Amino acid sequence: MLRLYHWPLDPAGRMVRLVLSEKGEPFEAVPSRPWAPELEIASIAPGAVAPAVVSTHGSARFAASGTRAICEHLEEVRPVPSLLPDDLSERAEARRLWTWVEAGMEEVTDTLLSERVLQWTRRDRQPDSEKLRRGAHALRGRLTFLNALAETRGYLAGRQLSLADFSAAAHLSAYDYFGDVQWDAVPDLKAWYMRIKSRPSFRPLLADRLEAARPVSHYAELDF
Repeated sequence: MLRLYHWPLDPAGRMVRLVLSEKGEPFEAVPSRPWAPELEIASIAPGAVAPAVVSTHGSARFAASGTRAICEHLEEVRPVPSLLPDDLSERAEARRLWTWVEAGMEEVTDTLLSERVLQWTRRDRQPDSEKLRRGAHALRGRLTFLNALAETRGYLAGRQLSLADFSAAAHLSAYDYFGDVQWDAVPDLKAWYMRIKSRPSFRPLLADRLEAARPVSHYAELDF
């Protein structure tokens, strides 16, 4: 069995959890706070951070850190179901969009989501309104792009569900915990998200709760 170190609201950790569940790979989830990571993560490799997985089965140790290393490994060892399209052009597009989501959403995570989390962890400070504005502005631009894809394609990369979909859904679900996704402005993306959100692999994410910070009312609703 794999031991997964993650923080419940971290988009990268959420993506790995989704992929593990889709692959039917059992795992032990070990919460690891970004500001106080578990010591075993440091033993994986220099500079390793969560999400990280460590094999707890057998004598041969396997360990990996980061969404790309973990998810590409899972595609190799558990090829069914495949989360990269059979069509080579769509496969390349899935990888491109996966990269785009992680790079494009970094600013949103570092500003909007981080500020929301700081509000939760440090109740004695006022929120940084400039960071919130920058993050909200960045998110609107990303949502517009994703909505255009959802409007013309069955899934983000084409006809087949892929790692690009899970990366985008993982990020949006984290932002949606605090109600920062304006779904009414992106109806096609909302319809796509409801389909992804209805998958059994999503249920554990929708059950996540931060102490003293409840999610918005529609967070766990499949039809909202």
